[in-house]
Amino acid sequence: MTYGELRTAIAGYLHRTDLAAEIITFVTRAEQRIGRDLRIVENRIQATITPSSGVAALPTRMAEIRRISTGSGATLRILKAVSAHAANDFGTSGNAIAYYLSDKIYLLPSADTDIDIDYYEYPEPLVGSADSATRPILTRYENLYIDGAVTEGHLFLQNYEAYTIHSGRYTASVHQANKAAAEANTPSTRSAYNFRAAAPRGI
Repeated sequence: MTYGELRTAIAGYLHRTDLAAEIITFVTRAEQRIGRDLRIVENRIQATITPSSGVAALPTRMAEIRRISTGSGATLRILKAVSAHAANDFGTSGNAIAYYLSDKIYLLPSADTDIDIDYYEYPEPLVGSADSATRPILTRYENLYIDGAVTEGHLFLQNYEAYTIHSGRYTASVHQANKAAAEANTPSTRSAYNFRAAAPRGI
């Protein structure tokens, strides 16, 4: 499915031909939902930022922190996440050993500068792209886009009964996609058992 085909499908589900501009907003909000909810490889891009004076702005499309660390190899130090309420427990000097999220990413203590913030972000949005544009998740999980955008459309139209239906469908599609991705990346008990059974006796 392409971006143009997606907009046509949304208009069809909403049974409206007069919402061309609004549908663009529905897609934007759907992508924000998908970015937060979907935990699959196709919807994650790894990126790195460096804080300044112990503070870093939250990236626009950040989905989740992968890790915040300094050094490498034997000197690698991974910072732990804490609550903002614990910030005063770490003082103002010395090497950073923790961080917390608020309106920005704050290191604790904040004096350390040799820090890498590795995070996952969701892909560039479709909005603003050509009609022929597509994304791997739009190709594999087109129902996520359709149900997410149609949900936003019914909310806009104040059709709350239809909103509830499509919101439930969207949630189910996200759960199914995340479950399938998790199972694909987890060795099955059957596979592990067969491997052990095939090993030579005495091992």
